Amino acid sequence: MNLKKTFDRIKLVLINILKQVLGQVLTLILSVIIFKWDSKELWGEFAAYFIYVNILITIISWGNKEFLIREFSKAPNKIIENFYLVFNSRLPLLVLAVVAALFVFPISCFWFFALWIISVYISQSLEVFWIYKRDYAKSILLEILSFSGLVLLLFYNKINSDKLIEYYSYYQLMRAILYIILYASELKKLHFAIDKKYFVTAVSFFLLGLVGFLQSRMDFVIITFFESDQNVAVYQIITTFFILIHALGTFLIFPYMKNIYRLQKSSVSVFQRFIAVISPLVVCFCLAVLFLIMHYVYNISLDYHYYLLGFLITFPPYLYTVKILILYKENKQGFILKTGIIAIVINSLASILLLYLGYGLKGALMGSAIAHLFTAYQYLTHFSTQTQKA
Repeated sequence: MNLKKTFDRIKLVLINILKQVLGQVLTLILSVIIFKWDSKELWGEFAAYFIYVNILITIISWGNKEFLIREFSKAPNKIIENFYLVFNSRLPLLVLAVVAALFVFPISCFWFFALWIISVYISQSLEVFWIYKRDYAKSILLEILSFSGLVLLLFYNKINSDKLIEYYSYYQLMRAILYIILYASELKKLHFAIDKKYFVTAVSFFLLGLVGFLQSRMDFVIITFFESDQNVAVYQIITTFFILIHALGTFLIFPYMKNIYRLQKSSVSVFQRFIAVISPLVVCFCLAVLFLIMHYVYNISLDYHYYLLGFLITFPPYLYTVKILILYKENKQGFILKTGIIAIVINSLASILLLYLGYGLKGALMGSAIAHLFTAYQYLTHFSTQTQKA
């Protein structure tokens, strides 16, 4: 019986991990398809649009997922009411994002960008249901089905920049429709009320989400203004892999997360040291896999500097992954937020300077590495000071 429970728990963890990384993995698969069927330049142009849309989506989400998970746990009998309160309250942000798209993106594709944003608004809003209900397997199947539809569209039609945006917007529409079908029983209980205090109540979730997003992608946003579409394509691919390597730190501690919240600081510190000891091996293995993928799948040769910088970017988060959980446990999100904002500024200034001086992709990676090393230093210094005071 205990063996079965352990197996079920491991299966749940693995399915959850797969769902968490699936979006990044599907984006990488799409990049391979575009590389093979068309060109690096097309993927680079699309990747730039992709990051700008994701910034808009992060803003209009306003921390709804994290906020609603908390509210669902506090009031299980008001799940649908709370969902619609947040969904309706954020609609003005959706309107503003669509208007912004009119000025940010090519006018020839405006309607497809609008469809893309609206569709993600819907599917992203419904994410909270599969997280709360642990419908991981259903969500994975839904994602694969909709992505298969995109691949078929690309396979049977000629691709250019406008067409890729059009087909990708249809793909997001398919995702939204499938999520609506999946949770139709909940959605049919309509509520038209809004919560005027929502934006203030959820602002901490929003800021933490936005800062976390920009902290990992600010260098990529900047590079879209400095480099060619071909270089943007390469940079997007390697940094997406770096984000996946970052995520492994969270996956390593996911099965023990409840225990970490319950343990004393001394016990948690032992676990953090264990993560720090094994992480160099994990990171080096992942970078070796990245080398093989870049060489044999993308046919891109990168010199050793890229992988050295990759280590300096992906290793530091392992030094403070558990420490972030401790800060959440102690309700010290302010330190996380402040450190993240400073890291974004450092990343931005260093990347812009190094790109301006002609260091190219390596310059942007150096900016990111400096920011990650600073972040690790801040967390390690903070906890060292706290230990001395104790």
